[in-house]
Amino acid sequence: MMDFLSDVFEFDVDSVSDSVHRGPLNLKLCELAADEPANNVTTSNIVFSFKVNTELELKEIMSKYNFFLYRKSTSATSSTEKLDLFQSDKKKILTISDIDQRQWRFELETI
Repeated sequence: MMDFLSDVFEFDVDSVSDSVHRGPLNLKLCELAADEPANNVTTSNIVFSFKVNTELELKEIMSKYNFFLYRKSTSATSSTEKLDLFQSDKKKILTISDIDQRQWRFELETI
């Protein structure tokens, strides 16, 4: 996930503190221990949802994600990662599923 945040969203990664930051936004990533209950939450239930302002921003995210997959293809490639684009008259929704099946959704209202 840290690679994903770094490569696709250009976050600065601090591997010592397991945190990422970009400008005023700081995120700390925490991992549950194997014996710690997850409160019935699976990673497939996690969706990060964002609104973008322009089609250029949406295309830039797609481009960075494709480059991220290209860089990973030299190592182990996972068929579980995917990118889907839904388009209607009023909006475009880009959905990215990462290796842990978390969904990253980017919505652009076109009207």
